[in-house]
Amino acid sequence: MEMLSTLLPPSKPLLKSQRTCHSGHLARRSQRGLTIIEVVIAMPVVLVALGMLVQMMSTGGRLRDAGREDGIASTAAQTVVEEMRNENFGSLLALYNSDPLDDPGGPGTAPGNTFNVAELAGLDPNLPDLIGEVILPTWNAGSVVAPSWQIREDVPNDLLGTPRDLNGDAVIDDLDHSGDCTLLPVVIVVRWRGRLGPREIRLCTVLAEFYG
Repeated sequence: MEMLSTLLPPSKPLLKSQRTCHSGHLARRSQRGLTIIEVVIAMPVVLVALGMLVQMMSTGGRLRDAGREDGIASTAAQTVVEEMRNENFGSLLALYNSDPLDDPGGPGTAPGNTFNVAELAGLDPNLPDLIGEVILPTWNAGSVVAPSWQIREDVPNDLLGTPRDLNGDAVIDDLDHSGDCTLLPVVIVVRWRGRLGPREIRLCTVLAEFYG
């Protein structure tokens, strides 16, 4: 009996080992459960971050498109100004008013007071070509049917800076200065429908006649 008692291992260490193994198994299961809970909690945060990233990318794309459109519009306005500089100063009124009948080269041959910008869409679907406009200090001394355009000093226009002296006599009057003005205020306006909605740029300058 003493010999059998010596050979048999004590029962208490065996139970302790079983408890240790069972406890480790429960701990691993608990860790896996916490990991799944963390993922579930983190998922909305990740989705919100992704949504913000997509929105930022979309906004950035629209801003890049808007910048490109502004560049196109500015170039178109500057091109019109350079074309006006290259024309005979005394013919600018006839070339850039809204009446095609007084065009120096014959009816309908002059640029007129509007122009198109091929890369941009007009604000009015019925008038898609009405993108740019040339504004001069003009006054219609005639009628709508039979206009008679004049260059006037007394035309109120903040963009043109009028009323102002245009022929250098230090007097602002209500006479026609189409034949004797030496300064011609000009505003080029470009309006279009862009990625950010209706857009507009204005280029203001003054053309002068130089005598050599």
